[in-house]
Amino acid sequence: MQGSIEVILNAKAGSQKVDETQEVIAKVLRESGRSFHISIASGDDLGNVAEAKSASNCAVLVAGGGDGTICCVAAAALKHRKTLGVIPLGTFNYFAKNLKIPLAPGEAAKVIVAGRTVRASVLELNGRLILNNTSIGIHPAVLLKRRQIYRRWGRNQLNAYLSVALTAFQPPPRLRVRLATEKGETVRETPLVMVCSNAFQMEAFALAGKECLERDQFALYVARMGGRLTIPRLGLRVLLRRLRAGVDYDVICTSDVTIETLRRRQVRAAVDGDLERLESPLRFCVGEDELCVIAPGEQLER
Repeated sequence: MQGSIEVILNAKAGSQKVDETQEVIAKVLRESGRSFHISIASGDDLGNVAEAKSASNCAVLVAGGGDGTICCVAAAALKHRKTLGVIPLGTFNYFAKNLKIPLAPGEAAKVIVAGRTVRASVLELNGRLILNNTSIGIHPAVLLKRRQIYRRWGRNQLNAYLSVALTAFQPPPRLRVRLATEKGETVRETPLVMVCSNAFQMEAFALAGKECLERDQFALYVARMGGRLTIPRLGLRVLLRRLRAGVDYDVICTSDVTIETLRRRQVRAAVDGDLERLESPLRFCVGEDELCVIAPGEQLER
């Protein structure tokens, strides 16, 4: 793919210093002969920079950061019909892994200049773009603990798993939710509700639901409540990849669901790895437009 490239790096993503990452990417792009520009932003500025750069005449808009950063930039790319490039710099990088994009910044940059464009279905949450998943209940509590641990001991996968262990022994949240799909409504009490459209993440945690994606739908997961030991038991089964569909959780394939929390209007949610407070009800549906993303070509996948 030819045309200019706009790269947006999250200044706070990854363990490598942003100036080192910038130079690695710039070296690959210079050698390709492509016209490019690299911007560095963080926080609320990410969305503003992504909007401004996507409104330019660039051909490719590149997101450098974790899944939250990629989602922010992808929303601007989809809005302005730009092709998205990905430099994964986060802790888990589920979106990049799902597309088999290399995790090393230099190798990911090579994909941007030599890869192929694919079309990816995306989720919408109350009209906004979601790339991987959104959850309410125990998962946002884990992310809140993770944020505290990162501030004290640094950002890495070991501390991410430590946050899971520390949260496991808290009393389980008891969400009372109304779920409305095309098949009807049901009211459930649960410690976790998650919507997911990422096949790699399903495989990583040995979750059922890949058949949903094959039908151009997404998977709705509802954990089953089982007493005070619900969270430690589920946490252990997650680590052992032994979660049981129909026993530990239920999975529903759908292309449209409204989730209403019945005890409170505001709810803490994990949205593509970022913590947010959202207003109930939450409506998820398959987006009408597909996202164009640069993925490895055959010669880069070997």
